[in-house]
Amino acid sequence: MIEQFYSIKHLSTEQLRELFSSYRNRGWVDYDYYKLMPEGVTPPELSDEEILFNMDGANSHNYFVFMQGMEDEKDGIMIGFGLTDYPSFGVYLHLDESLLDEIVEKYNLKMSDKSSQHFPFFGKGNEYWN
Repeated sequence: MIEQFYSIKHLSTEQLRELFSSYRNRGWVDYDYYKLMPEGVTPPELSDEEILFNMDGANSHNYFVFMQGMEDEKDGIMIGFGLTDYPSFGVYLHLDESLLDEIVEKYNLKMSDKSSQHFPFFGKGNEYWN
């Protein structure tokens, strides 16, 4: 099992938008609430334009992770984007693992230690964020 996080804190809002726009057609998007919700409650699906409009490089819910052999996740890249007008859920761009080296080089991403990289679903002590 591999779960390797990469820092994207250095990317500006425009760079995040360009990343999403450049790779959107090479993957798929899904949405998830940060807090557990009752079964059947799902976030609204947003247009790509609305996702781009709501991106913010300073959003603490932005993250990039490469996963291989993780339970309930397809091997590949998952990029999480927090949204300014929708603070209760995030948008996740899923990409094939073959794109990892290309994206890491293009955006100068550096591996980060998971313990120092915050995972967007949990706050301190694994408490759910609001």
